[in-house]
Amino acid sequence: MASVAVDPQLSVVTRVANLPLVSSAYDLVSSAYVNTKDQYPYLKSVCEMAEKGVKTMTSVAITSALPIFQKLEPQIAVANTYACKGLDRIEEKLPILNQPTTQVSLGRC
Repeated sequence: MASVAVDPQLSVVTRVANLPLVSSAYDLVSSAYVNTKDQYPYLKSVCEMAEKGVKTMTSVAITSALPIFQKLEPQIAVANTYACKGLDRIEEKLPILNQPTTQVSLGRC
């Protein structure tokens, strides 16, 4: 398998989210969610209220945690570096992560 150059500035979270298997699985789930909301009006209103609540809570949590993140920035950077190295090893051992869901066949159990 060819070695891929990795930008050391990328966070491990960004790298995982950009893996073809993860991003294509997210796209499938997101599409199913949107289609389900569009198909059922009552469910859509409940989902939209829940989405607004999550956005509000996330905003408050980020604002509250920002000083802590800034204080722990050096430790977070070190942890990210180790996590990225671990992800490199995982990607080497599991090449399936670099395939979209359309190319993955799980077979029968």
